[in-house]
Amino acid sequence: MLVGRRGALGWLAALVFAACGRDGRAARIKPAEAPGWRGLLYLRQERPGAPRDLWVQSLDGKRRVALTDSGLVAAWERPRVEGAINGAVISPDGARVAYAERHPVAVKEGVSAPAQAWNVLFVVNADGTGRRRLVDLREPPFSTAAVRAGSFIWSSDGARLAYVVESIGGGCARVRLHQVEVDSSRATSLQLDAPLGDTQLLVWDSPRDVLSFASLCGATEEQRLGLLRMSTGALWTLPAERPSVSPDGARAFVAASVLPSGKAALLSLDSKGHAFTRESVLESPSWGRFNWYQKHAGGLFTAVTPERQSLECMGVTPPPQRLYRWDARERALQLVRQDATAFTTLAFSPDDTQALVSVLVGRDDSLPGFCGDGWLRQLHLVPREALESELPREQLLARSIALEPPTTWPGASNLHYIGWLR
Repeated sequence: MLVGRRGALGWLAALVFAACGRDGRAARIKPAEAPGWRGLLYLRQERPGAPRDLWVQSLDGKRRVALTDSGLVAAWERPRVEGAINGAVISPDGARVAYAERHPVAVKEGVSAPAQAWNVLFVVNADGTGRRRLVDLREPPFSTAAVRAGSFIWSSDGARLAYVVESIGGGCARVRLHQVEVDSSRATSLQLDAPLGDTQLLVWDSPRDVLSFASLCGATEEQRLGLLRMSTGALWTLPAERPSVSPDGARAFVAASVLPSGKAALLSLDSKGHAFTRESVLESPSWGRFNWYQKHAGGLFTAVTPERQSLECMGVTPPPQRLYRWDARERALQLVRQDATAFTTLAFSPDDTQALVSVLVGRDDSLPGFCGDGWLRQLHLVPREALESELPREQLLARSIALEPPTTWPGASNLHYIGWLR
């Protein structure tokens, strides 16, 4: 899954390895020879349970280089909550990466180890220099089994990081929010006066002093979209399924809302950060995904036609999809691709000229089965104007850049793309 929001496309200059210890005291990658190099950050894990590290890939798909070498980079996934699933986030200017690792914790005999998603947070420049440990939760009170560190995010001005610590146990977990100044490492905490459950931080808008988040309560399985005033702790929430927030924090998409119709809706979040205003209801099928543009006010909506429950091959045949463009000024959906079944849009580049797309590139006749040959998928960088057109798949692929070898679909990918680096 890709969550970076800054940078622009270009060539990745040659990167040279240097030594780096596990505590991050020495840089592992020397600065690029030419300034302004570009690349994509992704998390690599060969198989479940294998070591995990962050890698940088050139945008021509030909060169890859490791950004970490501990094998301890954290990765987790929260079903039905949109947002980052891996333990790394890119700064708004694309120049730095904050990433989390889970280190072993010594415990007394007969005492369970804490169920941490991560316990050490690092920050490093995108070229591999300046790596340092920013947060260490291996000391009390964080090393107890009663809490778990989870989602973290950059402020929009790139000066601070926020992360959540959740209680563990039955019911809806209570959340404490911590923030740390990146340059000084000075930390403060904010006790939220509400049980929120598993919380995914989405956008921290520094000028408005508002942080948006999605939450999922384990006891009731209720999903909510929330806004938090960082300076006061004031909190507003709204029931919403699979919410996502625009990069500027001004709008939100909810796959199903509290509207009587139950259709998907687009909301605006007012400048004071304490109200949700419904802008429009999507009249296309309500089930789908919304990918926000990074720079322009709008996005791309993928309308998905659900499979019938009676289909014997349900889950192994891609459901029909259509692509719609939504413009914030016109507040209407415009059909741009009638048949988009082969394309799953993950994210747009920071300048909105390219899209990261998982493409069904054909079938694998070496894996025959009851439902026919298996599908093959491949990750591509696709020109946005080509994606948002009726250009045939073969011509679109000819204008795109393949980033990885084809893999079987459905199935989990070993590579999780995070975002663009400056």
